[in-house]
Amino acid sequence: MKNNLAWMVVLLGALTIPAMADQTNYDIGKVGGSELKIGLGPRPVAMGEAFVAQADDLNCTAWNPAGLAQLQGYQAGFMHNIYLQETSMEYLAYAQNLFDGAGIGANVTYLNYGKLDKVNDNNGLPEVVGSFTPSVLMISAGYGQWIMPNVAIGGTVKMISQSIDTESYSAIAVDLGGLVKTGITGLKLGVAVQNLGTKLAEADLPMNVKAGAAYLLPVKFGANDIWNTLVDVNIPFGDTKYTSANVGTEYWYNQLVAARVGYKVKDTGELGGITGLTAGAGVKVAMFSVDYALVSYGDLGFTHQIAIAASFQ
Repeated sequence: MKNNLAWMVVLLGALTIPAMADQTNYDIGKVGGSELKIGLGPRPVAMGEAFVAQADDLNCTAWNPAGLAQLQGYQAGFMHNIYLQETSMEYLAYAQNLFDGAGIGANVTYLNYGKLDKVNDNNGLPEVVGSFTPSVLMISAGYGQWIMPNVAIGGTVKMISQSIDTESYSAIAVDLGGLVKTGITGLKLGVAVQNLGTKLAEADLPMNVKAGAAYLLPVKFGANDIWNTLVDVNIPFGDTKYTSANVGTEYWYNQLVAARVGYKVKDTGELGGITGLTAGAGVKVAMFSVDYALVSYGDLGFTHQIAIAASFQ
């Protein structure tokens, strides 16, 4: 157990030192790439976005690439996200075991902000002269491998392209991740540093560190049931309002039907209502699975994510 915890400390230090060294370059109000803060995949999102230590499905590339080392077989899936204020997101993901102890993954995300009016000043009065649709395209590829029986590391490379009317901007970023199986049965620890990269439209990317734990509870109602509990801490560099503590749980009945719930504890400013509560469900039928997530943003309303995936051995 001590050796595993020591490796976790080493991984956390190795991954956060670059982030800490660069944090002086981040000025609050000049951090862009807000699209990179949107959680991908209804399963991790429904569990309060506490997934850095679980990281065991095709969503690993987006949350913790070290988790790709855990994969068996092949997984492919598609997600639709009905986001806030007529914004929608499409997410296509793929992951597979590459060889014993290593895995690869990739995803493509397209974010559509909806149609906006293009307005000119006509003698001091606004004049609508057309419309445009801001959008963002993100492409990611990741790799994870066990470097010791209980320690995995991984990395993801991301390309972000943003289009606003006639202007376009691009950036490249890297995520680094680590995963440790502790000496305690069912307990895993995870860490990831996200969005280390170039500027997007002259703004810094929302670089942050995630650290968390996932525990497989021994308590269950049936022999084939699974009960996961998770907790994450999200520490941003340059955007303090993104700091959060995330908790979540997932219960699989007979490994066929899942119920999920979570909560994101963060600064919501003056946003009223129930903010940060997440919930969802999942169903497996043969090689296929369907997952759904609901997220509350208080006065802004709810977002909905639904995904269908297939697993092959």
